[in-house]
Amino acid sequence: MADELIAHVRKSGQVRYGTASELLDFVNMVSNTPPSSLLEAGEEMGVVLNKTDMVITDGHYRIDLDVLLYPWRLTYKPPGSGHVPKGSFGKVHLAQDTKTRKRMACKLIPVENFKPADVEIQARFQHDNIAELYGALLWKQTVHLFMEAGEGGSVLEKLESCGPMREFEIIWVTQQVLRGLEYLHSHNIIHHDIKPSNIVLMSSKAVLVDFGLTVQMKEDVYVPRDLRGTEMYMSPELVLCRGHNTKTDIYSLGTTIIHMLSGNPPWVRRYPRTAYPSYLYIIHKQAPPLEDIPESCSGAMRRLLEHALDRVPARRSSATQLINEEALHPSREEQPRCWSLDSALEEGAYPLLRQHSQLSDCMQDSSMYTEDSGHSRKKGSLYVDLGALASYYNLVRGPPSNEYG
Repeated sequence: MADELIAHVRKSGQVRYGTASELLDFVNMVSNTPPSSLLEAGEEMGVVLNKTDMVITDGHYRIDLDVLLYPWRLTYKPPGSGHVPKGSFGKVHLAQDTKTRKRMACKLIPVENFKPADVEIQARFQHDNIAELYGALLWKQTVHLFMEAGEGGSVLEKLESCGPMREFEIIWVTQQVLRGLEYLHSHNIIHHDIKPSNIVLMSSKAVLVDFGLTVQMKEDVYVPRDLRGTEMYMSPELVLCRGHNTKTDIYSLGTTIIHMLSGNPPWVRRYPRTAYPSYLYIIHKQAPPLEDIPESCSGAMRRLLEHALDRVPARRSSATQLINEEALHPSREEQPRCWSLDSALEEGAYPLLRQHSQLSDCMQDSSMYTEDSGHSRKKGSLYVDLGALASYYNLVRGPPSNEYG
């Protein structure tokens, strides 16, 4: 396999543009080649899908030369905060192509922990609510996965910094996630890890990320060899490990909505982590966690949660059914005004335009409000730090400044 990889690199170039199938062939070869043998293949190698925004030069796409990596600029933290989000086996950085200035997410996975499943679904299936995969490179014994960046941060980041979300914000996020799940489930794909940290916010949409546990069912029921997912969001049938289907994702979305409503994952307030190191038995005996739904939750949203969290998978609603729920289509009178967007467009337009005229050709803070802006942060409000205004006024351009550490 090592000889095959080296011959492949010499024939095609170290880094090259290719198709999704060629990228999958590449990651399979990497996965099946001993790490010691990969050193013989060259400095960096890989397959890039995005021909528009990632510029390969003479078979190279070099870190710190052709693409720059930075810690994420935290959307919900004071200026200067830096962060490197971590997945199960990798760290995620903000990346920027030095020629096109395209900003991307770059997940770094040590080659010994890398599995082709980490990229297979994103390479084979494209949808607006699934983070798009741009390419896969191997450099210094680390696999670099370049994909669509969600500079608004994850839902978990927002919850940890701002507290519970408002229901109209939850409606928007839920609609986005359900569209992604409807597409995946139509192809018999189970994500297996729907939770706030795997929902990433952008200026005009939310996307699902982290497909390392994803499987495509070949039969009506998938029987796993191991436990897949994150405990607090697991469905009771998944905990039993006797077989499940796409409805397990719907249950996980229901628990995620509870987290967004209350600011806490299900179970943890009634059963503190310090006293209950595992929630598997609790889920098996007591699911669903309807008692964790806040009293402030609307009747329509509560009904949606009851349909999403039904203990019996056959009775549980599908993604298509939930998309049509009353809770996700409130009347215009019931939709509150978004304080942040209204305030920004009405009160912040002139200051922003003045800032625009003073900007040098470098990236500025994607958050519209800082502690000095005169706008007090409202608990649970998005207040337009998802980059919406940056996109609206075209303020963000050029390479990152030193605020990324």
